[in-house]
Amino acid sequence: MRLLVCSDLHGSKHALDMLERVASEEGFDAVVMCGDFTTYGSVDFVREFLSRFRTRVLAVPGNCDLPDTVEVLEKARASVHNTRTRLHELWFFGFGGGLPSSAEMPFEIGEDIIERSLRSVAVQDGVMVTHTPAYGMNDCARAGKNLGSNAIMRVAAEYQPVLAVSGHVHECPGKVASGPTTYVNPGPAKNGFYAVVTVGDTVQADIRRVVLSSSGRKTY
Repeated sequence: MRLLVCSDLHGSKHALDMLERVASEEGFDAVVMCGDFTTYGSVDFVREFLSRFRTRVLAVPGNCDLPDTVEVLEKARASVHNTRTRLHELWFFGFGGGLPSSAEMPFEIGEDIIERSLRSVAVQDGVMVTHTPAYGMNDCARAGKNLGSNAIMRVAAEYQPVLAVSGHVHECPGKVASGPTTYVNPGPAKNGFYAVVTVGDTVQADIRRVVLSSSGRKTY
């Protein structure tokens, strides 16, 4: 299965155009969006995102998304927030939002609720989709602080997904293999980042960045 994984558009039409173009040029079984479609923005942008892709979209909201985002995703059969769905041979499950912070973002949820909810939908050997990373996995901020969730890490350790994708920490795009799980943070799409992930007998993840300039498109 080949996945286009993205996160953290934060309302960028440029990022949406870029992802649509990548999806149209390459074949994917699904687009997996790890949240923060906007920064406190209208759910109209979420609807536009969903309308841009011909392939299946699977998504969770981010801490900067309005709670109404969940209903929009559910109506489009795109939500894996607090639920699970099967695509071809793989189960996808997830939980969106962020941990409580002094900034009081629109979609913040405590560790206890995250763990209880995520555990209720988790399956062995599936694909886990969250906005917040598992603690210690692609979650290091500029100051060196880990911003990930211990609750998500505990669920991952128990259910051992083959792939765990998340966003949220813009400074830490990358991939980490730990036991049977490959953890991927595609980086912020608003800055041109995304990931191409292939799930088969093994998991292959390629973090890419697209920069648009007057001389044309460059992929790194």
